[in-house]
Amino acid sequence: MTLPFPRRPKYGQPERDAVSAVMDSGRLSETRRGPTVAALEDTAARLVGTRYALSFNSGTASLHAALHAVGASPDAGVAMSPMTWMSAITAAFHAGSFPVFGDIEEGSTHLAVAALTGAAPNCSAAMVTHAWGIPAPMDDLTAATDLPIVEDCSHAHGALYRSRPVGAWGAAGCFSFQEAKAVSGGEGGIMTTSDHRVYEQALTLGHHPHRLAAELSLPDLLPLVDAGALYKFRMPALSAVIALQQLRTLPERMAASEENLTTLLQIIDGHSLPVTVPTVGSGSVRGWYGTPLTITRTVTDPEALRTTCMAEGIPLRLPYLDWLTTPLLQQPDLLRRFWPHLRGQYRPPQPEKFANYYQARRQMLVLKIPDVPAADYMGQVGAALVSVLTRTLGDA
Repeated sequence: MTLPFPRRPKYGQPERDAVSAVMDSGRLSETRRGPTVAALEDTAARLVGTRYALSFNSGTASLHAALHAVGASPDAGVAMSPMTWMSAITAAFHAGSFPVFGDIEEGSTHLAVAALTGAAPNCSAAMVTHAWGIPAPMDDLTAATDLPIVEDCSHAHGALYRSRPVGAWGAAGCFSFQEAKAVSGGEGGIMTTSDHRVYEQALTLGHHPHRLAAELSLPDLLPLVDAGALYKFRMPALSAVIALQQLRTLPERMAASEENLTTLLQIIDGHSLPVTVPTVGSGSVRGWYGTPLTITRTVTDPEALRTTCMAEGIPLRLPYLDWLTTPLLQQPDLLRRFWPHLRGQYRPPQPEKFANYYQARRQMLVLKIPDVPAADYMGQVGAALVSVLTRTLGDA
C-alpha cells in the first residue's frame, strides 16, 4: 500500500471554538446541571429517544452507575458476553455484583439468547454489548428475559436496531466518549434511560450534592441528597462541549465510513474472498468503531495472519485480550483485593464452555474504516486483502 490511512483532524475548529468559549467563561466544572453539561445531555436524550441522559466522566463510570441503578446485586450476577472491553466486566464488580459470562451466538459478536436465558436464574441484571458497533438483536434479547438490561453502546454511537436507537431498548444505555470512539470528549460517558427511578438512582452514585438537591424527588433517595455515594463521576465542562460538537458531525462521518466499506465489499465480492462482514437488517444502522471480517476458511495461526496483514499496511485493530483467562478473573483472591464484598458466588469462567467466542477470536480480523471519503485508499486495502488471503489461505 502506498497511501496513508486517511484522517480528518480529530478536533476541528468547532471544537476549538467551543473550548475557548468555556475557557472564557471561567467555569470548567459544573456542580449543578450547568449549561454545557445540560446541552450535551439534552442532545443525547433527543438523539437516542429517551426521557433522560446523564453525563459521566467515563463510559466505565456510566456502566457502573447504570448497573447500580437497575439493581445489580451482590447475591446475583450480571449476565454478559466476554466479547467486550475489560471495563464493562469490572463495572459489574464496581456495582457490587459480579459477571456471569455467556457465549456469543455462532457467527455473531453478541451475547447468545440461549446464554442469556441460561444465566438469568443466577443474575440480577444483564449487560448487552453492541460489539464493534453492530447492533445486538435487542428484540430477541429483551423478550428472552425479565432482567433489566444495560446496553453497552461504547462502540455504537448513532446505531439503530430496527429503526430504534441503541441505548433506548434496555433499562439503560451507556456510551463512551473516550478519545478512540466515534464521538470523543477526550474522556467521558453518558447514560440514557426513560426510567425515572433508574435516572435518579444513577444520579446518586457520582454527582455533586448541588445537583442531587436540585433533582432528587423519590422519597427513598432523599436521604442521599447531602452526599450520595460521593464517588466523583461528573463530566468536566470541556469534555462536554467537545463531545457535543462531535455528535453534530457524526452523521457525516458515519456516511463516509459506510461508503468506504461499500467500496471494500465490492472488491471482496468481486474476488470471492472467503470473508463475511456483519450485515444489519432493514431499518438498522451500524455504528463505527471497527469492522469485523470473519474468515470462512480455517485460520490455523491467527496471530501470523494479523501480522502479515499489518505488514502489508492493512489497517487492523488489535483484538481484545482474552479476558476469560486473565488472572484477575481466574483468581478470586486477586478480585477480593479490590472487591471484598464478593461472597463466594463468583465462579471463574471455564474457557471450554465458550466455543463460539474462541472460534470468533481465531477467525476474525477487525478492520479500521476511515470516516472521510477514501475510495482510492479502500481500493488499496481491498487489493492488499486479496493478496494476503490468497497467499495465506490458498486461491480464493
